[in-house]
Amino acid sequence: MEKTVRQRILLRVGKTLLVDGPATVQVVSGMVNVMGAVFAEGSWVKVRGFRRTPFYAEQSEASLIVEGNNYRVVDGSTIPGSWLEAAAKTAVEERGVVMVVGEADSGKTSLATFLVNYYLNFQGEVGIVDSDPGQNDLGIPGTVSGGVVNKGLSDLSQVRPEVIEFVGFTAPESGVKELEEAVATVLRRLTERGIGKIVLNTDGWVDSKGLSFKAELIRAVKPSFVLSLLEGEKALVFTRSVDPGTRVIQVEKSRYVKRRSRMHRRTIRIMNYRRHFARPRLVKKLLSETVFLNHPFLKGEPAQAPEELRKLGFEALEAKLYMGMLYVRIRDDVEEPVMLNLGGKRVIVLGEGWEKGLLVGLGREGRIIGVGIIESLSSSEVTVKTPLATGFDTVKLGEIKLDASFNERNFYWKPLVNQD
Repeated sequence: MEKTVRQRILLRVGKTLLVDGPATVQVVSGMVNVMGAVFAEGSWVKVRGFRRTPFYAEQSEASLIVEGNNYRVVDGSTIPGSWLEAAAKTAVEERGVVMVVGEADSGKTSLATFLVNYYLNFQGEVGIVDSDPGQNDLGIPGTVSGGVVNKGLSDLSQVRPEVIEFVGFTAPESGVKELEEAVATVLRRLTERGIGKIVLNTDGWVDSKGLSFKAELIRAVKPSFVLSLLEGEKALVFTRSVDPGTRVIQVEKSRYVKRRSRMHRRTIRIMNYRRHFARPRLVKKLLSETVFLNHPFLKGEPAQAPEELRKLGFEALEAKLYMGMLYVRIRDDVEEPVMLNLGGKRVIVLGEGWEKGLLVGLGREGRIIGVGIIESLSSSEVTVKTPLATGFDTVKLGEIKLDASFNERNFYWKPLVNQD
């Protein structure tokens, strides 16, 4: 394991220290600007793994102690001028949603963080919503999360999610309508709480279908402004996709954003799961006291398993018709759901203990309040691992299955819906 270096750095006025995580930075003297927030003498800033944080000596030189292995000093501020101009323009209106759009590794999260800090100069509280179910900085993967900020921050992960909606997948294209509804619900709940100014950070899905989804999302949530980090043909396609009158402000990408591979993103999700389930408890609930919103057997109608399944050598334990699809649970450890065409019907075949390890949303009184992992499910009770300290009466199944080390795999127990 690489030994962490501890180095004291004198940062001159007009210079920026770029620190790659994992690292910790202490402000020994002076002050620095971090994504629009000022951190003075005595402050500590943690830089998460796979992240890069800029420390800008804007008004005075600063003495910093860095505990980390990767950092460098560059000239000037790393905040593009177009970000400052867009922030000033969008800050004029005290209420409304400011939506950030861009591809992966374009600086969306950095821009969203900067906007929140900028608006705090004029607002007592600013809302932030992360609608990326795969790389969610506020909440756990598989959710749309919203929180409220009342002091400067260096990282969106410092915001406690106050409102969450569980979608149960990490790829936006897996359920565009459900994701759109979840975003609208989180925004509405923050507005009902009295938050006027809200920054909406979106996912990095920006192929033709992804851009069409962003245009539909704009129609659904009606943001006051859209800040676009898109470039070239994607920017043109996006501009043509949105309705006339949509106030789109083009801003430049960050030149200093840290690039992350698919493996890095997967590792970040694992770390997020581990952090969320660091201190879980096992909760047993009687099925008679629990509502399952979308369970194909508990919510389905009894049905007859196809005879062709027996001829294939499988023993059917249970068959249910749910939302027009026939589900059959068999006596076998089937890792992945199998879709078959039997007797002219589409059949989804699931293993005996198929629910174990599924990520689920947990609700109370009609609202999702947290997440959990199904440990077991019998004919009379369900056992869920969750960090929730309060009770729940509702369970919504997701399509993410986790093992004991929080390695994930997609578990499409529902038929994939054509999104065209």
